Amino acid sequence: MTGDADGARGPWWIAPFAAVTYVALVVCAFGFISLLADLDVVTDRDAGPLTGPLMVVVATVVVLWAIIRETRRTPLRVSVGSAVLAGLLAWLAYGVSGGVFDAIASRDGADAAAFAVTTLTGPFSVTVGVLALIIVLAAAAVATSSTGRRPTPRWPWEHDAR
Repeated sequence: MTGDADGARGPWWIAPFAAVTYVALVVCAFGFISLLADLDVVTDRDAGPLTGPLMVVVATVVVLWAIIRETRRTPLRVSVGSAVLAGLLAWLAYGVSGGVFDAIASRDGADAAAFAVTTLTGPFSVTVGVLALIIVLAAAAVATSSTGRRPTPRWPWEHDAR
């Protein structure tokens, strides 16, 4: 699983699973934050119903890119710096894309800029960044542990009796 003749390196299969896990964690965290703090995820009513989901999609694409980048690295290793960078980029992508989508929906640039700043300083965007950091670290850890250099674990009765 570590490579083939086409040049693909690393356990590529980790990326889609980690991205789906990231989306699930973001949705769960947003639900809890919204419930416990009595906040709306998208505070601007003019932004439209698709702004919030599209912001999460953009952040997920950033996380997916970071995971693919980490799992294709040679040699495979866990890079905290790359995970922090992925978290910052996901946070920034979430907020900036919110401003862009709000500008498209409301056709008001000043309102969109205010929406982006409010979004970047809110708890939801911070959650997006922190979860991105955690998921990229976890995916890199799984990738390094599944390089095929270790034997498959076996139960005691599976060992050859010699």
